[in-house]
Amino acid sequence: MSVQLVDQAQKLRELVEARQEIRVVSVASGKGGVGKSSLSVNLAIALSRLGVRVLVVDADFGLANVDVMLGVTSRYNFSHYLSGDKTLPEIIQLGHEGVRFISGGSGLSDLINMGEDQLEKLMDGLTSLELPIDFIIIDTGAGINEKIVQMVLSSSETIVATTTEPTAILDAYALVKTITRQHSSHPIHVLINKCANEEEARRIMDGFIEFIERHLGKIVSPLGFVTFNHEVPQSIKRQIPITVSAPNGVTSKEITRIARAVLDLPVEEAHNSILSRIFSRMRGN
Repeated sequence: MSVQLVDQAQKLRELVEARQEIRVVSVASGKGGVGKSSLSVNLAIALSRLGVRVLVVDADFGLANVDVMLGVTSRYNFSHYLSGDKTLPEIIQLGHEGVRFISGGSGLSDLINMGEDQLEKLMDGLTSLELPIDFIIIDTGAGINEKIVQMVLSSSETIVATTTEPTAILDAYALVKTITRQHSSHPIHVLINKCANEEEARRIMDGFIEFIERHLGKIVSPLGFVTFNHEVPQSIKRQIPITVSAPNGVTSKEITRIARAVLDLPVEEAHNSILSRIFSRMRGN
């Protein structure tokens, strides 16, 4: 990654950090097929149920699919904003559970080849939105290239999603290594998806985190895991997120635990939302 792009990412990150009331979290993966976009969508829904106002940004330019997963036909996407045809609020759409999202636009060359000025306009627009938003999830493209790394470094923190497959672990490590080399203090969380069971997830997670610390000197935090569920691919086909189609299922509970970990909420209070906690304080409880 060039020095110029690193400096650009630093400038964009400063824009994000200037809006301290909004958390901007990028979700990335070293390779495709780990379920990154599905995790982003379902995590957003789980956060919304906890009282958080969420905006999902589909930044997987060229292969955008968040709108498809949400079962919404997008009229507008980032290309309409970058061209000046629409303002950023005008391309924001509403999905399940009050989750707002912006479509990335699939197969559009002007987005795939987005320049630095356009990326700066995008991040500046996101951090300047006059909307009630607490949390922005940026679903980046899979893999490692300069644009993805720049998007990651522009966020305030990153969730690296991987599966237990050796190739996915190796690619996730390469991504963490790239991020760390460019910005050693960038906060990174690790999420294991499609694992067989909790024992496998914890074994892979512990080994992965220890390997990163030993070879990169980087401390990353375990965010949680999601076990494989054959209903998830079916929910994607039906264009209904698993947290909506099976809200009381195992997968939904696992994603809710991850959402609570993101918010640093105790897991044992899963029945309470942020708003109910506030109301409880107001009642003097």
